[in-house]
Parts: sequence; structure tokens; C-alpha cells
Amino acid sequence: QVIESNAAVDTTQFNWAEQLSPKLLKSPWWIGHIPFAFELIGRQRPATIVELGTYSGSSFAAFCQIVAACGSSTTCYGIDLWEGDIHMGKFDETLFREISSYISINYSNIGVLIRKDFNEAANSFADGSVDLLHIDGTHTFEAVSNDFNTWLPKLSDSGIVLFHDVNVNMENTGPASEKFGVRKFFDGIKKSYPHFEFAHCWGLGVLLVGSKVTPAVSALFEMASDAGFQAYFARKGAIVSKQFDNMAIGVPKHAPYDSTVAPLPVWRRAVRKFQRIVARMR
Repeated sequence: QVIESNAAVDTTQFNWAEQLSPKLLKSPWWIGHIPFAFELIGRQRPATIVELGTYSGSSFAAFCQIVAACGSSTTCYGIDLWEGDIHMGKFDETLFREISSYISINYSNIGVLIRKDFNEAANSFADGSVDLLHIDGTHTFEAVSNDFNTWLPKLSDSGIVLFHDVNVNMENTGPASEKFGVRKFFDGIKKSYPHFEFAHCWGLGVLLVGSKVTPAVSALFEMASDAGFQAYFARKGAIVSKQFDNMAIGVPKHAPYDSTVAPLPVWRRAVRKFQRIVARMR
């Protein structure tokens, strides 16, 4: 979905979006927002980025890529159980092994993958320590609400939160959209903070939680209401999506996810983690 607009935009003001092209594209759902992520992180220079829901790693790899390109001393944390959910289905170990290997080879000094439940992982981060939070895990209203409220104290005074899939509806997603509650949650919370959003690539909500931001980031929020700004990033996103289409990878498919199964107790997760470590050592 590309916004058509005749509004002119000075592309030279988007240095990072113009300069970089994504190196890793593994699935189609988030990649249209990579140019904006490049621009935002290049301007913000966050010390700590946390992603909730890393999946196959297209967004996480892009975060690491811009950190490396702009030379900031940022650590990126990708948090996921890599077990699946009601939206995506059940994952096998291949998904985690591939992104883990990619980050280890290309961004070992930048990217850290954490295989934990989001709530459990939050205990490892100090309050006020996270500058950029990307919420992209289970997309029910209850899950997104829990993720935001659990991690809100962790955000710094320059904190920004990204919500993927704020534009999922029956038209662009079909009946599966009924399980998505990101739009409802974002509409309820955005009134309390400076914000803007993109409609393309299933939507991205941008929420400024912190009270202190750099002038470069403030400029993004000021430009966001301009139709030319929206159209520019939609067009840049469409180029990335076209790049993925040309790779002929196709849409990833996973086994059905049984949402009726109760979550594994902590002790059982510890056993499974130990089994995975042993398996990798063989």
C-alpha cells in the first residue's frame, strides 16, 4: 500500500534512508518500514534497542545494520521464544538457528538474542535504560497491552515505542485480522503522547514516550504530518518490498499453533533450554 501524493519532499534531509539498503530480508511483513528505521535510529543514536518479537530477523538485522553504519555505541536486544504464536503458527528450530548465526557472523558486537518470555526478560533491564522499544510479538489487544505496560518503566527519558501492524484489517489481511488488537490499543494510548503512524506494510505506530529527544528526532515528528513525508517512506518501503518479491522467497509457512496448550512452566523451559545448549555442543 503506497500513499500517492504530489507533495514535494526534500530527500536530502533523509540521509540514512537514502544511504542504506537492507542486507537481510527474510519475510514480507515488516520490511516496508526498514527505511524509516534507518532514519530514526540514525538520528536518535539510542544506547539500547529492545525488540519484542524478532521472528526471522529482518527488522532486527536492519537495526543492527544502521547501528554499524552510523557508528553509534548501541546494543540491540532481540527477544523471542522462537516457538510461535496464534498469528504465525508453530516455529521449528531452523528459524532461531538462522538468525542467530547471521547476527553472530555479522553483528556480534551489536546484536544480542535473548530466548525468554517478554515478561521474564524485562527483569534483566533496569528502569529507564531502553531508548527504543519495538513491540511486534503476539498481536492480540491483551498481549500488546501487557507488553507496553510491562516495558514502559524500562524506557528512558528519550524513549520511543514502535508498534507494528496498526493497519491490519479485513481488506489487507482477511479473517486473521480479527485476532489483531494493535489498532485498538494504539488508538487508546496515543492520545497521551506525541505520535504518528504509517499506513503502508500493515502499519507502524510511532509513540514518543520520553520527554527529552534530540532536535533531529523532533524534526521527524514535526515532518510526520506532511503528506510528502508519509508518501516518501511509503515509496521507500515499496522498493524494499519489491526487492523481497524479486528474491522469490515466498511467504514463510509454519505448522499450526495450538493456543489451547497451557504455557510451559519455568522449570520445563529451563530443561528445554539446557537441551538446546547440549544439542548445539554436539
